Amino acid sequence: MIDFYQSLRTLLRLEKIHADNNVFKLHYKVTVVLLLGFSILLTSKQYFGEPINCHIGKTDISKDFIDTFCWISGTFTLKKTINSKNLPGLGNPFDAKDSEIYRHFYYQWVSIAFGIQAIFFYVPKFLWKTWEAGRLRLLIGDLGGPLISDQWTSARKDTFVKYLVNGDCAHNIYMCRYCICEFLNFLNVCFQIYFMDWFISGHFSSFGLAYASYKDVNPMDIFFPKKAKCTYRNFGPSGSDEEHDFLCILPLNVLNEKLFLVLWYWLFILLAISSLCLLYRSLFLFAPKFRVYLLRAQCRKLEKKKAMLIVKKFTYGDFFILYKIGKNVDPTIYNEIVASIYAHFTMKGSCKNFPRDDEV
Repeated sequence: MIDFYQSLRTLLRLEKIHADNNVFKLHYKVTVVLLLGFSILLTSKQYFGEPINCHIGKTDISKDFIDTFCWISGTFTLKKTINSKNLPGLGNPFDAKDSEIYRHFYYQWVSIAFGIQAIFFYVPKFLWKTWEAGRLRLLIGDLGGPLISDQWTSARKDTFVKYLVNGDCAHNIYMCRYCICEFLNFLNVCFQIYFMDWFISGHFSSFGLAYASYKDVNPMDIFFPKKAKCTYRNFGPSGSDEEHDFLCILPLNVLNEKLFLVLWYWLFILLAISSLCLLYRSLFLFAPKFRVYLLRAQCRKLEKKKAMLIVKKFTYGDFFILYKIGKNVDPTIYNEIVASIYAHFTMKGSCKNFPRDDEV
């Protein structure tokens, strides 16, 4: 297992060229590593032993058989005894109505569910990696380091400028694909919360709040019982029905309750951050003044009117590429690129309708 955790470090490896942002990385790096780590931890019998252990009492039924039967068929706790100090959730199930019973079927699938969730969180990254196809890496090349490369020449600078000012709206498609992936990240978080809510019978969405505010009954004892019951029905020697009631211990739920609590907080934090990211992207797309602010934040000595001109002449896709370049190259190189773009527009006579402060 230690070797596996060392292999997960590759997902957290720092990249030289960043074609996405930090919020995107929270989805496909941090969350994927978190979920895969949970999944592997739950399957490590060397630390937590068998996932279920049932007490069969005086019976001729095999204990291994009952353990396996109760593992695959699920267990349950009784609502009417959940507040009991002596063996809470246990009691006689045969005279209880179905609505008075908490049934637990999720625990067989927790590690698999975490693994599937990890795949879903990586899908938007896979799409973006496929669509992006290393374009930014090819464009920036060896200019992504902290030092100015010897390869940075006037010819290289002219190539940058020509590429950016002659995009012919192709960069709009590039950015639209990125926006689709960001929106998929947001939808995926919403779906995962809904999926977890269904997975543990409608209790996940309020799990963290219920745990933070409980006074008498710990919700973890309801959703993740450590002691539960299992009923086995069989035929007796004369063909009559026989019902056997067994007490089962679920040691993995000691760990499950902590993992689900961490996951609850993380998914809702991630949902809030992703919502803010969509708001930021909306301003980026539909508010030119916001793009002027972003450009001047990257080029702190850039005059406002120059920034306004560049934003006016660039499509949102062209500006997106320019902004990504600014996130990956040395500030000195980026300032030269921006200055050359401004010079290109002025030399072409494109600034005769120079924007006023209230036009952008």
